[in-house]
Amino acid sequence: MSQYFRITTLAASFIVLVFYGCKPVEKPVVKPAEPVNSFTVKGSVRELNLNPSASPEFPDREGKTEFISYCAICHSLKYISSQPDFPRKTWEAEVSKMVVKYHAPIDSVIAKKIVAYLVAVKGKK
Repeated sequence: MSQYFRITTLAASFIVLVFYGCKPVEKPVVKPAEPVNSFTVKGSVRELNLNPSASPEFPDREGKTEFISYCAICHSLKYISSQPDFPRKTWEAEVSKMVVKYHAPIDSVIAKKIVAYLVAVKGKK
């Protein structure tokens, strides 16, 4: 991922936050990428249509910029959207694993923001 893309993403996210702010609302739903996979039956033939290039939409919340900027460096956001809702401890362990085991360039302040975002959008009470 290029430096230009990361800067552009951060700038766009900052502008969104400035204009829309962070408003407390109910837990958002991560929308799957469109079109979603489809399964059709044509006689005795079964056809599975996949759309691997589609990217899921993640709701705007504090930490989204860091989440997208750092997590999408190594894997697709679709991978994250397919994870079940986890409690905070699990998300903390997952982010820590990315830093310790896979050497993700995430400092502790950014890691806390990413965990908070994941708990807000994919967290389990």
